[in-house]
Amino acid sequence: MKIMAIGAHPDDIELGCGGTLALFKKKGHEVYLLVLTSGEASGDPHVREKECAQSARTLCADKLFFGNLPDTKITDGIETIKQIEHFIDLIQPDIIFAHSYKDCHQDHRNSGMAAMSAARNSKKVLLYESPAALKDFIPQLFVDVTSTFDVKLKALEAFGSQASKVYFRGNNIDYKRAKFPHVSNASEGLARYRGFQAGVSLAEAFEVGKFLLEIEDNTKK
Repeated sequence: MKIMAIGAHPDDIELGCGGTLALFKKKGHEVYLLVLTSGEASGDPHVREKECAQSARTLCADKLFFGNLPDTKITDGIETIKQIEHFIDLIQPDIIFAHSYKDCHQDHRNSGMAAMSAARNSKKVLLYESPAALKDFIPQLFVDVTSTFDVKLKALEAFGSQASKVYFRGNNIDYKRAKFPHVSNASEGLARYRGFQAGVSLAEAFEVGKFLLEIEDNTKK
C-alpha cells in the first residue's frame, strides 16, 4: 500500500503518527510525507527543513515533499486544497493521514479541513492528534506502536531546534540537562495513555475522517 501523511509544519507528522508510519514501513509499505510549510515562524526554515529531512530518513520514508504555504497563515481554502490535491494525484495513496481539525492551532485545523476536501475521492482518511488538539478530539481507531515507538523517538530527536517548546519538553523543567528529554515526556506520556485506552502498551490514536470498508469475498474459497 501507499501511505501519505500530511502535516502543517516540520515535526507535526512525527508527533501525530510517526510510530504508525514506521510500522507501515516495517511491514513493507510505501510512506510519503507532505509538509505544507517550512516552519519559518518557529525558527530558521533551512534548519527546520534539514531537521525534517533527517527525521524522514529515520522513518525510512520513500519521499518527503514540502509545500510552499506560509507558516501560521494556512487557510482551509482553495490554495491549500489544490496543493494537497496535487500530491494526492501524484502519489495515489491508499491511506491518508492528516491533522484533526479539532485543534486550537489554526494551521493544523485548516490543513485538516483542506485535506478532507482534497481527499474527497480517497477511500481512507485518518486524522491524528497534535499537542494542540482540543478536548473534543475523540479517537475511534488506535494503532499499536509498541514495536516502532523507538523509531518515532529517534525521528523526533532530529528536531533539536524545537527542544525548548513546551509540547516537546512537557513538565521537565531541567530539559537542558539532557539532549532530548522532550521525547520521553510528552510523546511517551500520550502514547501510554492511548495505549491504556486501546489495551496495549503504546498506541497512537486517530479520528476517522473517512473509511470505506472493503470486505473480502470468501465465497469462492
